Amino acid sequence: MTVEEFTEEFAEMLGVDANSMNVQTDLTALPEWDSVAYLSAMVLIDERLGVSIRPDAISDAKTFGDILRVVEPALEA
Repeated sequence: MTVEEFTEEFAEMLGVDANSMNVQTDLTALPEWDSVAYLSAMVLIDERLGVSIRPDAISDAKTFGDILRVVEPALEA
């Protein structure tokens, strides 16, 4: 999966426009970024990328860039 594909799926999971997502997107400012979104993000990362991550890697994320840093090794260039 490419960064662009992951961004699209992540945005779809949140119910936001993928074009509004970038590394500086402040997740904490999005009303959609809640405990359900944390779990959904973990499922997305596990199922689509095959990466198991610590729950705090998601709950501690402040920006979309924080999420990308966690999954970057599993993404295609």
